[in-house]
Amino acid sequence: MDATLVAAENTTDTNAASSRWAVRIFVLAAFALTLWLCGPRAAAVLAARLQLGPHDGPTVDLDRVGFLARPEWLDRELLLAVSTSLSPQLQGDIAMLDDAAGRRLRDELTAVPWVREVRLDRVMPDRLQMQLELRRPVLAVRDADGDAICLVDGEAIVLPWVDTPLPVTLLHREGGPTTMAHEPGRPAMDARVRTAAAIAVEWRDAVAPLVPDCPALVEVDATNLGERWLRGPSYPEVRVKLRRADGGTVIFAYGRPVDSALPRVLPQTKAGVLANILARYPGLQGLVAGDLRLARRWADYLQPRERDLRDPHGPWSELQPRGG
Repeated sequence: MDATLVAAENTTDTNAASSRWAVRIFVLAAFALTLWLCGPRAAAVLAARLQLGPHDGPTVDLDRVGFLARPEWLDRELLLAVSTSLSPQLQGDIAMLDDAAGRRLRDELTAVPWVREVRLDRVMPDRLQMQLELRRPVLAVRDADGDAICLVDGEAIVLPWVDTPLPVTLLHREGGPTTMAHEPGRPAMDARVRTAAAIAVEWRDAVAPLVPDCPALVEVDATNLGERWLRGPSYPEVRVKLRRADGGTVIFAYGRPVDSALPRVLPQTKAGVLANILARYPGLQGLVAGDLRLARRWADYLQPRERDLRDPHGPWSELQPRGG
């Protein structure tokens, strides 16, 4: 009985060893197939993996990096700006298996103001794949004279100026300083800019999709933030300007900031009001002003073009109901 048991154990050990070698041969065969398909550079990766040569493996030329895909909002001007900002980091080469160099590259790319997050993946045998999550600009900031200051994303992170179509916010003197100190990659310090950026995102994501043929958002005006300029229901903290079909603009009372501690009119309500206004005035033709906060009385606060405001191009113009 003992001899039989020993023989069985020996047989088991032999089968296990054979199984292990079968797996090893299969893995090496897979590497060999990859090597045959992908060329001689794969040999360096295989050698590094098996520690038969330099541990860092082959190098990848960073200056050969190109965009495989890009988001729809990244137009030509923005693409050029982003590419120019990334180019200093994408020079020379990097060893395929050098983890420390990969981390340094990731940190350097993340330090670029346009970049929110970077992911580096090895694509065997000899490629690196970089996935960049970019900061999407939502607002152009200009001073009181209309001169360019910077762009900001939805979190009000400062981005370099690029001449690209975006809603604008102007730093009118009635609301505080007429310009703003700024550093790319850092949060905007002016509360008006932070508010305007949040409103631009809310408009893009929560209002415009609910309105068929929604007019373009041209400007977000946070001059009266905190009612620092004028008080009363006729002077909301935030106003917006929308593009009229003839190229002009229409001023609409919008309401309180996104982060206000006071009750706000829901974006869905504003979208419904705007849809009703467009049904009566297609393309906003014939209007200069209105109020998006009034679900029931919106028609009473529309200002036809023949009743021009006191100063339709100024920072503030009084909105009064017709007949009152």
